[in-house]
This record gives sequence, C-alpha cells and structure tokens, in this order.
Amino acid sequence: MQARKDNNVQGIDVSRYQGKIDWLAVKADKREFAFIKATEGQTYTDPNFVANVKGALSAGLMVGTYHFLRATSAAAAKAEAAHYAKSLEEIGGAKALQLPPVMDYENNPNGISKTQINIVAKAFLTELERLTGVKPIIYTGNSFASNFDSGLSGYDLWIARYSNTKVPDDQPAWKTWTIWQYSDAGKVPGIVGNVDLNEFNGSLTDLKKRYGKEQDMSNPFDGYKITSPFGMRKHPVSGANKFHRGVDLVVTPADGPINAFVAGEVTHAQMGVSGSGFGNYGIVVAIKDDKGYLHVYAHLSAAGVKVGQQVKRGQLIGKQGSTGISSGAHLHYEVRKACSPQFGYTATEAGVVEPTQYLINYYGQTPVKGDKPVTVRDINVVSKWAESAWAEVTAKEFFDGSRPGASVTREEMAVVVSRLLKYVDQKG
Repeated sequence: MQARKDNNVQGIDVSRYQGKIDWLAVKADKREFAFIKATEGQTYTDPNFVANVKGALSAGLMVGTYHFLRATSAAAAKAEAAHYAKSLEEIGGAKALQLPPVMDYENNPNGISKTQINIVAKAFLTELERLTGVKPIIYTGNSFASNFDSGLSGYDLWIARYSNTKVPDDQPAWKTWTIWQYSDAGKVPGIVGNVDLNEFNGSLTDLKKRYGKEQDMSNPFDGYKITSPFGMRKHPVSGANKFHRGVDLVVTPADGPINAFVAGEVTHAQMGVSGSGFGNYGIVVAIKDDKGYLHVYAHLSAAGVKVGQQVKRGQLIGKQGSTGISSGAHLHYEVRKACSPQFGYTATEAGVVEPTQYLINYYGQTPVKGDKPVTVRDINVVSKWAESAWAEVTAKEFFDGSRPGASVTREEMAVVVSRLLKYVDQKG
C-alpha cells in the first residue's frame, strides 16, 4: 500500500483507557480528528463515550466512533449493530458526527472460518448502515485484513500497522488505505499515557470532502424533530395565539450539538440582552450569510464560536439549551432579512422569512429577493374591500362590531345564525 505523506492530516483514537482528556490541548497539538470507542459486543458501552464525544466536538475536532466486534454469526452481528446504533442515539445519532461509524474487527478468538468472518462482517455493516443511514468504515490490523474478501472493498479501510517505515501490505480487498494507525504509543498533550496515532490519506480539506454530508435540502432539518412550526400558533406555555417567527427544533440529547445550516460570519455569540433584538432568547449565535440574511440560533446552553469568526456549513456552533420559560430544551431557529439595526429585529413579522423554504431556495440557488414579506393582519381593522358589508352586518347586529379580521368559532357562528333567524322572523 501507499506510504504516508507529509501533509496528511493527523488524528487519534481513544477509549476509557485514556482517562479524562483535555480536548482543547489535543486540538492545539494539531490533531484534527478523533475516533472514540462507543461499544463492544451486544451490551457493553464505554463509560467515557459520551463525555469524549462532547469534549472532542466542543474543541473543534472532527469526530467518529467505533464498535469492537465480537460476533461469530450473522444474527449476533446484527444484534451488535443494533446495540451500537442505539448507543449512538445518546449523542444525537451517527449523522450528528462528521466521521462515519466504524466496525473494529481485528481478531478471531473462536477460530471461525474466513467465509464466516466475511458473513459476520457484511451482516454487521449492512445492518448498521440500515439503522444509522451512514455507510460505515472498517478498522482492522495489517495481518487480520487478509481475512476479508473483495466483497468488502467498497468500504474505506482504517488499518493498523505500527511502523514509521513499513507500509501496510496489499490485501485481497484493498490496495490502498484511507486511514493508517501507525502507532499505539503516541504522546499527545492533554492525554496521560500512550494513545493511538492515526493519519488520513490527505489534507483536512480532503477529509472533510470525503465524509462531508450533502444534506437532502428537501428536508433541511434532517436529524431534528420539529416541535413548533413557523407562523401562527398557540404558545406552548402561555397558551396565547401568537406569530412564531421561526421554527423550534429538538435534537437528542438535551445538550446535543447544534451545527450551522449555512456558512457565514458570526455577528453575535453570547446571552441576548433586552433591547438588542435578542432579548429573552437566552444564549444566541447569529450568522450572516453571503446574501445578507441573518440566521439566528437561539436558546443555546453554550456557544462554541466567537464574533467575527467565519464558520462553514455543518460546523459545530453551540449546544442545545432552553430559556427556562419554555416547554423544554430546543433550538429556536429563524432567518431575518437584515442584520442591523438590533440584529434585524422588527416589530412585525415582515422582517423574517420561513426558514425551511429559505434553506431549500438557498441551496437550490433560487433567488430569495422575491420572498414575500410575512405579515399578520390587525384583527381590529376591517379590510377596505369588506367595509360596506361589515357596516351592514354590524348595523343589523349579526356581529357585535368587534374584531372584524378575526377567525370565527363555531359558537360565534351559532350566535350569528341565531340572530339572522330572529331578523328573518321579525321581517316576516
């Protein structure tokens, strides 16, 4: 296989054996990615799994996870895939991370045949992709890799061979490696003791390009649960009918990662102050896109970016939180037409656009200049075209003369019909 290159991006992989990790120190050592042990077998979950994922994400590393495979049958392999996929839900699922999930298949303590090894591997990989929606990659050792047949060549190879000079051997399924684990005795600031060292076959840009997720923009909020849509709604706490300027989205867990829907410049990244345009929003990250629209990510528990920073689509910008007066932890996301004054806040809904359609248009390169302003009519003012009709029905007391623009309930219609019948009887 190919040799290492000087510009290859560097990373690590860890488990509970590395103890508590200072991820900011790891990042400062120019480690750009990390694979973190999640699970093993059908029941085991690494006790440091969630903390390591959160720490690495917060420090700005690209993160993936791995599962140590013990299965000896297809049925057992599927059960292990289910355990792995279920555990990934604790950090928002496989799609919440930048790197794919990994099948770590590196030994054969039960002495099963090569044919059975491939049956087990294919069962695990197929089931894991079905459950997570993400194609996995394979981790294995230089010697054990010879067990895998060409039917697995479509999966990227992460191979272990601890040497600075000897490259991994060509294998039946692979002639090149995607990631090479070249040492199990690395020293990295922020980690006490040894740690595995890895490098990707390419630059950081290459790594992001290889595993970057092109989101299906017909559903720009894939991975989120929409709990409150844009437009008129009954407020979940007060019960009042009020226009909702954005959408409410929920990820799992409650303090799960929030990633940018578009690239742009950070213009705000702290607690919203009353009168600023972000009052009562909690911690807010606001990002100005290349069209001049402001993307507001509100109710965060923490911001992971700074004012003036350029962020990319999909980059971690904070963690989900709550204002404390809402119905639970969620992200409030809105798109404003302007960035100033007051971060584009307007007293009416004319200053915002419907976020879902905006993102679809944005990535479809559909012009947004034609977006119609969203307005909410004053229910106490009669429309010009209905003035004479309204005057007539109020004069005849079919309606009481108030709220001409309001929607009508069944009870109110019953009153109107009753008054109409009385009017007809009176006129004979």
